[in-house]
Amino acid sequence: MSNSEEWEELHLTPAGWIAGSYRHTPWPEVDVAPPESGVLTVRRHVTAIYGGPSRAVEDRTPQTQDMGLIESLLARYGGPEFGI
Repeated sequence: MSNSEEWEELHLTPAGWIAGSYRHTPWPEVDVAPPESGVLTVRRHVTAIYGGPSRAVEDRTPQTQDMGLIESLLARYGGPEFGI
């Protein structure tokens, strides 16, 4: 059986969520520079075995020390919505 490994990054900014780098099987990785105004980067990595279980992991990396700003933007724009 083959494995499928895909991932996406989304960046939270004062203007909302902005799409970042990603890799969708079977295509190669697409590198997108993160926005300068980003306050939080969330990366979702999905590993699946065809015909079997899948596993999704999300990593959150703050780009600022201002947790109040991150919390207020999350309250305003909600959580990230991934395509994978």
